[in-house]
Amino acid sequence: MRIPAPDQNVSTKKWTIPDLVDFEYFLSSTDASMEQQDRRIFLEAVKPRLAGQPPWSTPQRRSALRLWLEERRVSSRLQEPQAVLPGEVFRESRSILLMLVAAIGLLSGGAVALPLLIYTGKSAVNVTMYLGVLVFLQILSLLVMLRFLFFKTSMGSLKKRSLLYLLLGRLFERISAMVARGVADRTEIRAAAGPLRGMYVIYGQILFWPFFAAMQLFGIMFNAGAIGATLIRVFTSDLAFGWQSTLQMSPEGVHTLIRTLAIPWTWLLGLHSYPSLAQIEGSRMFLKEGIASLATGNLVAWWPFLVSAVACYGLLPRVVLWFASVAGERLALARVRFTHAGCEQLILRMQSPGISMEGAPDGSPSFNPAPVTPVSTETMFLALTDAAVLIPEDIIGRCDSDELDRHLAVRLGLKRTELLPVSGSITRDGPAIQKAASQGHDDDSERAVVLVQEAWLPPIAETVELIEKIRSCGGRTMRITVLLIGKPAQGTILTPVRPGDKAMWNKALAGLADPYLSVTTAGDA
Repeated sequence: MRIPAPDQNVSTKKWTIPDLVDFEYFLSSTDASMEQQDRRIFLEAVKPRLAGQPPWSTPQRRSALRLWLEERRVSSRLQEPQAVLPGEVFRESRSILLMLVAAIGLLSGGAVALPLLIYTGKSAVNVTMYLGVLVFLQILSLLVMLRFLFFKTSMGSLKKRSLLYLLLGRLFERISAMVARGVADRTEIRAAAGPLRGMYVIYGQILFWPFFAAMQLFGIMFNAGAIGATLIRVFTSDLAFGWQSTLQMSPEGVHTLIRTLAIPWTWLLGLHSYPSLAQIEGSRMFLKEGIASLATGNLVAWWPFLVSAVACYGLLPRVVLWFASVAGERLALARVRFTHAGCEQLILRMQSPGISMEGAPDGSPSFNPAPVTPVSTETMFLALTDAAVLIPEDIIGRCDSDELDRHLAVRLGLKRTELLPVSGSITRDGPAIQKAASQGHDDDSERAVVLVQEAWLPPIAETVELIEKIRSCGGRTMRITVLLIGKPAQGTILTPVRPGDKAMWNKALAGLADPYLSVTTAGDA
């Protein structure tokens, strides 16, 4: 039955965070029964709309996966009309959180400003204290935030991502490590934590921006609350403003400072932008003398300057940073390339022509591999990725390179460029790993490494170290595939794998939290 098409007006290129949440949810909930549906979605909804574009370029990949997501959403709603998708939960939760942050910020701004505006008739509102708390302290907090969120600890270098992102990542990793040590005998929990850390590796920089935007929204509403409280007090009561300081500051020095601060709004307010030198001299308070001798005109001349200072140095920067956070989130979303292991497996499921690579069950006395149809990149709508293959040295002599090439192309979308033996020793295998990881390319997104392993042998620490070494040599986003095989049979090494062996390897490697690492089999027994 044809899956109903999604809204044709939906953008196939624009992604949002709720889209990513739903995308990962559907990826994680895909089982064998959904593979045919993924293939049908590709043939009926994806391929017709993207025909004529370069095969699986980054823009086309983003568009194709967006169409797949919309089809899966439609299918999910048809099956369970009352079900709520995780993306909707995220969107609503984020909206509620932002409303709470806004309310708390507004109340906090008013609560901070009102005590600074107390006037008893004997002592004027201290302008110095007001400016110190609501202007200078905010300027300092903005500088500290920009310094520690966007700059390296070595001065002068702009980071590709915020320091806060790195700190949160390290904290998350330490907490995960502590949990793992605490449940060292429960491999299921450690394996479940791996994909979560992997999602943080892929999308952690994107999720920084909603947090940053919430900070700016708090700042916007805090300043709005402070300005609102000030104006309410000015318009509903008779306030007197004066200045004093333990520091021996002359009225001329204060006038110069005030005039400099008022430059951004002088063009708008003119003579009311800041107090004149005479008004500054006439509003200076001295200890024990009170304000009885000060003229009223001088005492009320400060409030336009104070409100303007909070608006310019407190509210305006937060508004600018709010828009910067929105732009930063969009830019981060636009940079997602969807090349991690889950996406690669989905793409291959959508494009796979359904060729069977399975043979006789493990342990059969004879093994006759099923004939394989030659690969046609036009039929598969697939651009093959160069891949180096690392294979244990004790079975490389029995490997049929043509059979391996067909399997890599049909099942993994890869084109073999190297076939290198490994022993399992990091010291001995170093040159082979380095050669496999480089392959003459500069962009780690254009190459892959396949590590062939016998599934019936349990993964040991040396195997994990070998994978970590491949990752360190190949870069953070290079595709690594562990190809599990059963016990080699006569004429082939691509024998089926028992489900229990595959589950054991999946559980062991999930703890690496590597989203660009996938585990596949030559076939299930």
